Amino acid sequence: MSAKLDKAAALLKNGGAKAKASGAKLHSLATDPEMQAKVRNFAGEGMRVYRAVTSPEAKQAYRQAAQFLDKARRKSPRR
Repeated sequence: MSAKLDKAAALLKNGGAKAKASGAKLHSLATDPEMQAKVRNFAGEGMRVYRAVTSPEAKQAYRQAAQFLDKARRKSPRR
């Protein structure tokens, strides 16, 4: 029984060390100015894409495409 407890304790200790190392690496990446600039750039691009996709013009294009597909389905012969 004690061997199992020792093994479990070793796993917990090793897991804690891995978590601490991962946290340190994540912190160093988050505080890196170059990485922060990349994230800001990606966020800006994402906002532009979201605005383009949710714009009234895009919604109208989606509706027109849906109408076209609906008409095409109705005209196709059923099997």
